[in-house]
Amino acid sequence: MGRPGPGGGDRNEAEIRLAFADTFRMLSNRISIFVSLPLRSLDPLALQGRLDAIGKTRDLGNDPASAA
Repeated sequence: MGRPGPGGGDRNEAEIRLAFADTFRMLSNRISIFVSLPLRSLDPLALQGRLDAIGKTRDLGNDPASAA
């Protein structure tokens, strides 16, 4: 996924909690986009393009599933 582990480094408890919340939000967003894909109507190349775009998603305001 390209993200560091949320619990590592020289972070205090508040920073660790924030990092876990951010990671959860990012994963939740990507999963939501994935489950909304029209899998049966996408050819393998189109599906790969959508999956690549989902992997680059950072926040709820960036929905590559509707753009691809």
